[in-house]
Amino acid sequence: MAQQVKVPTVGESITEVTIANWLKNDGDVVKMDEVIAELESDKATFELTAPNAGALKIKKQAGETVPIGEVICEIDE
Repeated sequence: MAQQVKVPTVGESITEVTIANWLKNDGDVVKMDEVIAELESDKATFELTAPNAGALKIKKQAGETVPIGEVICEIDE
C-alpha cells in the first residue's frame, strides 16, 4: 500500500513551498528517513525525508510551488 507524502508545516507564516530539487528519481527505492527532496520557502531551504521505505512515485515536479499539506509523492511499500 502506498503512503502519501505531504508538504510538512515548516513555519507559522509559510503557506507554500517550492520543490527545489528531487534527490531521488521516480521509481527509486528509498529507505526510511532518507532525504528525498529539497523544499524552499521565501525564508529557508528544508529537506524532506521518506517516512517509510519503498518505491518513490513523484506527483509534483521540481520547480512547482505547492501549498502546505499538498501530496507531492507516494512511497509504495
